[in-house]
Amino acid sequence: MEVQTRGQRIFKFVSMAFLMLVLIALYAPLLVMTSLSFTEDQTSTFPPENLSLISYEKLLHPDRIELFTIAGEPITDYWAPLQLSLLLGALTAVVATVLGLSAAIAFRQQFRGRNSLFFVLLLGMIAPGIVVGLGIRLLATAIDLEPRWYTTGLLVHVGWTLPFSFVIFMIFLNRFDRQIEEAASMLGATALQVFRHVTLPILRPAVLASLLFGFTLSFDELQRSALALGQDVSLPRALVSVTTIRVTPVVYSLGAIIAIASLALVLVYLVVFERDAKKLYAPATAKDDE
Repeated sequence: MEVQTRGQRIFKFVSMAFLMLVLIALYAPLLVMTSLSFTEDQTSTFPPENLSLISYEKLLHPDRIELFTIAGEPITDYWAPLQLSLLLGALTAVVATVLGLSAAIAFRQQFRGRNSLFFVLLLGMIAPGIVVGLGIRLLATAIDLEPRWYTTGLLVHVGWTLPFSFVIFMIFLNRFDRQIEEAASMLGATALQVFRHVTLPILRPAVLASLLFGFTLSFDELQRSALALGQDVSLPRALVSVTTIRVTPVVYSLGAIIAIASLALVLVYLVVFERDAKKLYAPATAKDDE
C-alpha cells in the first residue's frame, strides 16, 4: 500500500475542494432554476414557498390565455423555436460529423499543405461569432441568397461545429492501432469493407461524441445565428427576446426540461461508451492478465 506524504495529502484535499467548488458553480444554478420553475409567484425567492405546476402548464399550452393572469407577463409559444433548434442542431451534428470524420481520416496521410490546412480547419473555433455571422450575411446578400436556417444558418453552424468534430476524431485516430486495418486488408477486405466493419465500429464512441457535441453547440448558438438565420427564430433568439421584457417561471420550466434532457443524453452516451470500451478492450485486458 502506497503511503502518501503530508504534502501529497494536502494537495489532494485542495484539488478535491477546488473540484467541488467547480461542480457547485456549474450545477447549483440548474438546481435553483429547476426549483423556481415550480412556483406561481413571478417575484419568488429561493427556495420557493408556493409550489405549483402552473409554469409548466403555460409552457405546454401557450394558447390558453386565461392561464396568463399576471400583468405584463409575455405570452410566448416556445415550441416552434424549439423545433427549429432541434432540427437545425440534428442536421448540423450529422453534417459536421461526416465532414469531421472525413477530414480526420484524410489527415492520417501526409500531403502538401497539411499543416496549413490543419490550422484553417481550426480557425472556426477562434473566429468571433458575430464577425462570422456578419460575413455569412454579407455573402448571402452578395449572391442574392435569402438568409434562412437551411441555407446560411446551416452553413454557419456547420462551420462552428466542424473544428470540434475534427479534433474529436483526430484524438481517437491518434490512439488507433492501424495494424487492425492492415490485418483486415491482408485477409482480403476492400477499403470500404475495412472502413465499414473495422474502422467505423471502433470509432463509434467518437461518432457519438461528435454528434452530441455538434448538437449541443448548435442548439445554444446565438451570436452566429443572430444574423445568419434571417427571419427564422431559434430557441436562443426567442429566449433573449423574451427575457429582455421579463423573466418568468415559464422560462425556468423550459430550462429545467432542457437540462434534464441534456443530462439524459450524456448518461446514454456514457452507457454506450462504457459498453463499447468493455467490448473492445476487455478481451485484450484478459489476455494480458493471463
